[in-house]
Amino acid sequence: MDIAIEASELTKRYAGVPALKNLSLEVKRGEIFGFLGQNGAGKTTFMKILLGLCNSSSGDVKLFGKKIDTKVKLHIGYLPEKVSIPSFLNAEEYLRYCAKLSGLKGNDLIERPLKALKTVGLEDHKHGKVGGFSKGMVQRLGLAQAIQHEPDMLLLDEPQSGLDPKGAIDLRNIIVQTNEKLGTTIFLNSHRLMEAEVICSRVGILQKGTMVAIGKMEDLTRSKNQIKLELSSISEEVQAFLVSISSQLQSIGENVVLFQPKENVETRKIPALLVEKGAEIIKYEKASENLEEVFLRLIGDNT
Repeated sequence: MDIAIEASELTKRYAGVPALKNLSLEVKRGEIFGFLGQNGAGKTTFMKILLGLCNSSSGDVKLFGKKIDTKVKLHIGYLPEKVSIPSFLNAEEYLRYCAKLSGLKGNDLIERPLKALKTVGLEDHKHGKVGGFSKGMVQRLGLAQAIQHEPDMLLLDEPQSGLDPKGAIDLRNIIVQTNEKLGTTIFLNSHRLMEAEVICSRVGILQKGTMVAIGKMEDLTRSKNQIKLELSSISEEVQAFLVSISSQLQSIGENVVLFQPKENVETRKIPALLVEKGAEIIKYEKASENLEEVFLRLIGDNT
């Protein structure tokens, strides 16, 4: 089955208030998919449905082509936003307990926890009590729990929450390595757009329970058909020319403008026409959006 997650017309209501509205999406096996949205957009609700922690009000969802049940959930690793681990356990004890719950047996109960601790950089703290761990160490231990049984899918809910920049980078690298080495499907809930832009092959943007965009990063971060122009100076004649050919014109710095040519303007002729009017061009380039700009454009003021 090439489809890891398949949701069709999924709706979830709490006391009559919709948290998800007719959500449909497919996540391919082996990809890193970013599910992006503001707090309260419905990201965690969707993940709870995937984990079987709550039921949808209507619609359907399948994992690897199957209904969500206990057998299917054995193939999932999950890292919640807030990891809570009994403080009296040491790291190895906690992982071994979770390994049993994940169905590991025999030598795997000993070897897999140690391997996971090494992967997340906690091998020297295997006998350390969780109560003495920093926030970052607890998060790493939570990730070790999620990957130690080498699941087919990792569900990560705001995995960088509370981490310092170094910890966030380390965790990001572990996620990418897990995907590359094991072919694990990664489903990542996040509002950290820069992180998603770095590691995700596709993203979906959720706004108040509704999917407002989904696609590959390069397709969403498309050219806006705008041009960034830097000149040595802008005379009145050049300014009047830019106004005449632009549907939008914005000054973004000293002698730097961002403009969108009118539909009937041949953009390839603009540089020559500027030179004819005495302009000295320092930079002339198409302006493209980053993921943050895409996000803000799509959600607009509907917050």
